[in-house]
Amino acid sequence: MYLALLLVALLAYCASAALRIAKWGPRPWVIQAGGAFAVLAVLAHLSAIACSWVQSGRIPLSDSGDSVALISVGIGIGALLLQPKERGEVLAGVLSSLAAVLLGVGLLLPSARAGTDAVLSSVFFPIHALAIFVGITSFSLSFGVSSVFLLVRWRLKRKRLRGLGGLPSMESLDQLNTRCVVVGFLSLTLGIAAGGGWASAHGGGVLGPVVWITLVLWAWYALAVMLRLVGGWRGKVTAQLSVFGFAGMLLSLGSVLLLSQGWHP
Repeated sequence: MYLALLLVALLAYCASAALRIAKWGPRPWVIQAGGAFAVLAVLAHLSAIACSWVQSGRIPLSDSGDSVALISVGIGIGALLLQPKERGEVLAGVLSSLAAVLLGVGLLLPSARAGTDAVLSSVFFPIHALAIFVGITSFSLSFGVSSVFLLVRWRLKRKRLRGLGGLPSMESLDQLNTRCVVVGFLSLTLGIAAGGGWASAHGGGVLGPVVWITLVLWAWYALAVMLRLVGGWRGKVTAQLSVFGFAGMLLSLGSVLLLSQGWHP
Protein backbone atom coordinates (compact mmCIF):
# COMPACT_ATOMS: atom_id res chain seq x y z
CA MET A 1 0.00 0.00 0.00
CA TYR A 2 2.83 2.41 0.91
CA LEU A 3 4.64 1.92 -2.40
CA ALA A 4 1.41 2.02 -4.41
CA LEU A 5 0.42 5.36 -2.87
CA LEU A 6 3.87 6.81 -3.59
CA LEU A 7 3.62 5.71 -7.23
CA VAL A 8 0.19 7.37 -7.50
CA ALA A 9 1.68 10.55 -6.01
CA LEU A 10 4.62 10.41 -8.42
CA LEU A 11 2.38 10.09 -11.49
CA ALA A 12 0.06 12.84 -10.23
CA TYR A 13 3.01 15.22 -9.61
CA CYS A 14 4.21 14.59 -13.16
CA ALA A 15 0.73 15.14 -14.65
CA SER A 16 0.27 18.36 -12.67
CA ALA A 17 3.67 19.69 -13.75
CA ALA A 18 3.04 18.83 -17.42
CA LEU A 19 -0.36 20.54 -17.50
CA ARG A 20 0.90 23.68 -15.80
CA ILE A 21 4.18 24.13 -17.65
CA ALA A 22 3.22 23.03 -21.16
CA LYS A 23 0.29 25.48 -21.45
CA TRP A 24 0.84 28.97 -20.08
CA GLY A 25 -2.39 30.38 -21.40
CA PRO A 26 -5.38 30.86 -19.06
CA ARG A 27 -7.32 27.81 -20.23
CA PRO A 28 -9.81 26.83 -17.49
CA TRP A 29 -9.63 23.07 -18.03
CA VAL A 30 -5.83 23.09 -17.88
CA ILE A 31 -5.81 25.06 -14.63
CA GLN A 32 -8.51 22.86 -13.08
CA ALA A 33 -6.89 19.60 -14.15
CA GLY A 34 -3.43 20.72 -13.00
CA GLY A 35 -4.83 21.72 -9.62
CA ALA A 36 -6.76 18.45 -9.27
CA PHE A 37 -3.66 16.36 -9.98
CA ALA A 38 -1.67 18.47 -7.49
CA VAL A 39 -4.25 17.81 -4.77
CA LEU A 40 -4.31 14.09 -5.63
CA ALA A 41 -0.52 13.93 -5.46
CA VAL A 42 -0.32 15.55 -2.03
CA LEU A 43 -3.19 13.47 -0.62
CA ALA A 44 -1.66 10.21 -1.89
CA HIS A 45 1.76 11.25 -0.60
CA LEU A 46 0.45 12.16 2.85
CA SER A 47 -1.52 8.89 2.97
CA ALA A 48 1.67 6.95 2.19
CA ILE A 49 3.51 8.77 4.99
CA ALA A 50 0.64 7.98 7.37
CA CYS A 51 0.79 4.28 6.40
CA SER A 52 4.53 4.19 7.02
CA TRP A 53 4.09 5.96 10.35
CA VAL A 54 1.45 3.46 11.49
CA GLN A 55 3.54 0.46 10.38
CA SER A 56 6.85 1.61 11.88
CA GLY A 57 5.57 3.60 14.84
CA ARG A 58 7.57 6.72 13.88
CA ILE A 59 7.63 9.43 11.25
CA PRO A 60 9.69 8.16 8.28
CA LEU A 61 12.77 10.32 8.80
CA SER A 62 15.50 7.84 9.73
CA ASP A 63 15.82 6.31 6.23
CA SER A 64 17.56 8.17 3.45
CA GLY A 65 14.89 7.21 0.90
CA ASP A 66 11.94 8.01 3.15
CA SER A 67 13.50 11.33 4.21
CA VAL A 68 13.93 12.53 0.62
CA ALA A 69 10.35 11.44 -0.14
CA LEU A 70 9.17 13.41 2.91
CA ILE A 71 10.98 16.52 1.68
CA SER A 72 9.21 16.21 -1.67
CA VAL A 73 5.74 16.33 -0.05
CA GLY A 74 6.72 19.62 1.56
CA ILE A 75 7.49 20.98 -1.90
CA GLY A 76 4.17 19.61 -3.18
CA ILE A 77 2.33 21.44 -0.41
CA GLY A 78 4.27 24.59 -1.33
CA ALA A 79 3.05 24.22 -4.92
CA LEU A 80 -0.54 23.99 -3.66
CA LEU A 81 -0.12 27.15 -1.60
CA LEU A 82 1.30 29.06 -4.57
CA GLN A 83 -1.39 27.87 -6.98
CA PRO A 84 -4.05 30.48 -6.02
CA LYS A 85 -1.53 33.33 -6.26
CA GLU A 86 -1.72 35.67 -9.21
CA ARG A 87 0.12 34.13 -12.18
CA GLY A 88 1.38 31.34 -9.94
CA GLU A 89 0.41 28.39 -12.13
CA VAL A 90 3.74 27.98 -13.91
CA LEU A 91 5.71 28.41 -10.68
CA ALA A 92 3.50 25.77 -9.04
CA GLY A 93 4.20 23.51 -12.03
CA VAL A 94 7.95 23.91 -11.59
CA LEU A 95 7.63 23.00 -7.91
CA SER A 96 5.45 19.99 -8.76
CA SER A 97 8.11 18.75 -11.17
CA LEU A 98 10.75 19.23 -8.45
CA ALA A 99 8.58 17.25 -6.02
CA ALA A 100 8.28 14.47 -8.61
CA VAL A 101 12.05 14.34 -9.14
CA LEU A 102 12.81 14.19 -5.40
CA LEU A 103 10.12 11.57 -4.83
CA GLY A 104 11.61 9.48 -7.64
CA VAL A 105 15.06 9.82 -6.07
CA GLY A 106 13.61 8.84 -2.70
CA LEU A 107 12.15 5.66 -4.21
CA LEU A 108 15.55 4.77 -5.67
CA LEU A 109 17.55 5.37 -2.48
CA PRO A 110 18.05 2.54 0.04
CA SER A 111 15.48 2.18 2.83
CA ALA A 112 17.55 0.52 5.54
CA ARG A 113 16.38 1.65 8.98
CA ALA A 114 19.06 3.68 10.72
CA GLY A 115 19.52 4.06 14.45
CA THR A 116 17.97 2.32 17.45
CA ASP A 117 14.74 3.07 19.28
CA ALA A 118 16.70 4.39 22.26
CA VAL A 119 18.58 6.89 20.12
CA LEU A 120 15.54 7.97 18.11
CA SER A 121 13.47 8.46 21.28
CA SER A 122 15.71 11.32 22.42
CA VAL A 123 13.91 14.64 22.93
CA PHE A 124 16.44 16.26 20.58
CA PHE A 125 15.74 13.92 17.65
CA PRO A 126 12.28 15.21 16.60
CA ILE A 127 13.50 18.82 16.87
CA HIS A 128 16.62 18.01 14.84
CA ALA A 129 14.77 15.99 12.19
CA LEU A 130 11.87 18.43 11.80
CA ALA A 131 14.15 21.50 11.61
CA ILE A 132 16.42 19.89 9.01
CA PHE A 133 13.34 18.80 7.05
CA VAL A 134 11.91 22.35 7.04
CA GLY A 135 15.32 23.77 6.11
CA ILE A 136 15.91 21.49 3.13
CA THR A 137 12.31 21.91 1.97
CA SER A 138 12.69 25.71 2.10
CA PHE A 139 15.92 25.53 0.10
CA SER A 140 14.16 23.29 -2.42
CA LEU A 141 11.35 25.83 -2.79
CA SER A 142 13.98 28.56 -3.13
CA PHE A 143 15.59 26.58 -5.96
CA GLY A 144 12.31 26.36 -7.86
CA VAL A 145 11.53 30.06 -7.38
CA SER A 146 15.08 31.08 -8.35
CA SER A 147 14.97 28.96 -11.50
CA VAL A 148 11.80 30.73 -12.63
CA PHE A 149 13.35 34.11 -11.72
CA LEU A 150 16.42 33.43 -13.86
CA LEU A 151 14.22 32.21 -16.72
CA VAL A 152 12.11 35.39 -16.62
CA ARG A 153 15.25 37.57 -16.45
CA TRP A 154 16.88 35.72 -19.36
CA ARG A 155 13.80 36.09 -21.55
CA LEU A 156 13.36 39.78 -20.71
CA LYS A 157 16.98 40.55 -21.59
CA ARG A 158 16.50 38.87 -24.96
CA LYS A 159 13.11 40.52 -25.59
CA ARG A 160 11.36 37.16 -25.71
CA LEU A 161 8.14 38.37 -24.14
CA ARG A 162 5.70 35.76 -25.43
CA GLY A 163 4.12 33.84 -22.53
CA LEU A 164 5.65 36.00 -19.79
CA GLY A 165 2.21 37.30 -18.85
CA GLY A 166 1.53 33.97 -17.14
CA LEU A 167 4.61 34.20 -14.92
CA PRO A 168 4.99 36.10 -11.62
CA SER A 169 6.90 39.39 -11.64
CA MET A 170 10.62 39.41 -10.90
CA GLU A 171 9.98 41.51 -7.78
CA SER A 172 7.53 38.99 -6.30
CA LEU A 173 9.85 36.10 -7.16
CA ASP A 174 12.78 37.84 -5.49
CA GLN A 175 10.77 38.51 -2.32
CA LEU A 176 9.52 34.91 -2.18
CA ASN A 177 13.04 33.60 -2.71
CA THR A 178 14.32 35.74 0.16
CA ARG A 179 11.64 34.40 2.51
CA CYS A 180 12.45 30.81 1.56
CA VAL A 181 16.20 31.31 2.08
CA VAL A 182 15.74 33.02 5.47
CA VAL A 183 13.31 30.35 6.73
CA GLY A 184 15.62 27.60 5.48
CA PHE A 185 18.69 29.16 7.07
CA LEU A 186 17.02 29.64 10.47
CA SER A 187 15.59 26.11 10.40
CA LEU A 188 18.97 24.64 9.44
CA THR A 189 20.61 26.55 12.30
CA LEU A 190 18.09 25.10 14.76
CA GLY A 191 18.55 21.63 13.27
CA ILE A 192 22.34 21.76 13.66
CA ALA A 193 22.01 22.94 17.28
CA ALA A 194 19.49 20.22 18.11
CA GLY A 195 21.68 17.66 16.34
CA GLY A 196 24.59 18.63 18.59
CA GLY A 197 22.39 18.15 21.65
CA TRP A 198 21.17 14.81 20.28
CA ALA A 199 24.74 13.58 19.73
CA SER A 200 25.96 14.79 23.11
CA ALA A 201 23.01 13.15 24.91
CA HIS A 202 24.17 9.80 23.52
CA GLY A 203 27.89 10.07 24.18
CA GLY A 204 28.87 12.25 21.23
CA GLY A 205 29.63 11.12 17.74
CA VAL A 206 31.95 11.32 14.78
CA LEU A 207 31.66 14.22 12.36
CA GLY A 208 30.70 12.17 9.33
CA PRO A 209 30.31 13.41 5.75
CA VAL A 210 26.64 14.40 6.21
CA VAL A 211 27.61 16.67 9.13
CA TRP A 212 30.39 18.35 7.14
CA ILE A 213 28.11 18.82 4.12
CA THR A 214 25.46 20.36 6.39
CA LEU A 215 27.99 22.79 7.87
CA VAL A 216 29.20 23.83 4.40
CA LEU A 217 25.57 24.24 3.33
CA TRP A 218 24.90 26.41 6.39
CA ALA A 219 27.91 28.63 5.55
CA TRP A 220 26.77 28.96 1.93
CA TYR A 221 23.28 30.09 2.84
CA ALA A 222 24.65 32.31 5.62
CA LEU A 223 26.55 34.11 2.85
CA ALA A 224 23.34 34.39 0.82
CA VAL A 225 21.44 35.85 3.80
CA MET A 226 24.22 38.33 4.56
CA LEU A 227 24.47 39.50 0.95
CA ARG A 228 20.70 39.89 0.65
CA LEU A 229 19.75 41.40 4.02
CA VAL A 230 22.95 43.20 5.03
CA GLY A 231 24.67 43.94 1.72
CA GLY A 232 21.42 44.76 -0.07
CA TRP A 233 22.23 42.46 -3.02
CA ARG A 234 19.14 41.11 -4.68
CA GLY A 235 17.82 39.53 -7.83
CA LYS A 236 20.32 37.63 -9.93
CA VAL A 237 23.00 37.10 -7.25
CA THR A 238 20.57 35.71 -4.66
CA ALA A 239 18.91 33.49 -7.26
CA GLN A 240 22.23 32.09 -8.45
CA LEU A 241 23.35 31.38 -4.88
CA SER A 242 20.10 29.50 -4.29
CA VAL A 243 20.39 27.45 -7.48
CA PHE A 244 24.06 26.52 -6.99
CA GLY A 245 23.54 25.87 -3.28
CA PHE A 246 20.67 23.47 -3.89
CA ALA A 247 22.44 21.72 -6.76
CA GLY A 248 25.54 21.19 -4.61
CA MET A 249 23.41 19.95 -1.72
CA LEU A 250 21.53 17.53 -3.95
CA LEU A 251 24.68 16.07 -5.50
CA SER A 252 26.69 15.79 -2.28
CA LEU A 253 23.95 14.56 0.04
CA GLY A 254 22.52 12.29 -2.64
CA SER A 255 25.90 10.63 -3.18
CA VAL A 256 26.51 10.17 0.54
CA LEU A 257 23.02 8.81 1.22
CA LEU A 258 23.26 6.40 -1.69
CA LEU A 259 26.59 5.03 -0.47
CA SER A 260 25.98 5.03 3.29
CA GLN A 261 22.26 4.04 3.23
CA GLY A 262 21.40 6.55 5.98
CA TRP A 263 21.86 10.06 7.33
CA HIS A 264 24.13 9.08 10.22
CA PRO A 265 25.25 5.46 9.69
